[in-house]
Order: sequence, then structure tokens, then C-alpha cells
Amino acid sequence: MLDQRLRLRTYRQVWRLEPVIYQIERVRLPFPVSFRQIGIFAAVLLLMAILSPIPPFSLLPPVVRYGLVPGLAAWFLTSSRLDGKAPHRWALSMVRYALSPRRLNRLQPLTGPRRLRLEARVSYRVRKG
Repeated sequence: MLDQRLRLRTYRQVWRLEPVIYQIERVRLPFPVSFRQIGIFAAVLLLMAILSPIPPFSLLPPVVRYGLVPGLAAWFLTSSRLDGKAPHRWALSMVRYALSPRRLNRLQPLTGPRRLRLEARVSYRVRKG
């Protein structure tokens, strides 16, 4: 039997909503927070805790170091888009581009001399007449 696949158009992408937290216990949050924002906030908070003994970070007040910097990082990384991508995906693609070979042939790195060598053979006929 032939393997025939039927492509169904659905609205799954339309209804794929990101879960949002509006309140914790009975405390209503001033603005809705997504799980991605909470994860980024926690990651930057951990990074700031690790970097806090280093002089530029140790000079910041604790409110800025543990509240404002992670909050702004979470807001920026979830709200902005660069080239239609999330900022962390854009940064990864820029690193991948910087590390990739500059010369490709059929998507494989080109090896050999860097000079372009062109050979041309020209043949012609002289018409008599």
C-alpha cells in the first residue's frame, strides 16, 4: 500500500497560548508574568549571585543587583525580537555564523588554495570566404 499523507490545516498555532500567572496565592501581581519570564529572571538572578563578589557588580546596590537587572533582562529577552527571532536565538545564530567556514561548496567547507584559479580554453574557426 502506498504511503500517502494527508495534510490537515488546523488552528493549533492560533490556540497555543503561553501560560501566564496573574496572582500568587491571594496576592495579585501588578502585571501578568509568564513562565519564561520567571525562568529568565531566576537564571539572571543566579548569575548575579555568582558574579556579586567581582568589583563592578559588587558596587551595585542589592536592589539593583538582585531586582532591577534580572527584571529588565527578563522583560527584554521576552518582549523584543531581532530579525524575527528571540534575542537568545539571534545571539546563537550570530555565534554560529561567526564560527562557520566562509567558503562552502555544496554546504561543505572548501579546502585548498584561497586564490581563485580560472582556466579558460577558447577555440575559434576562421571562415574563408
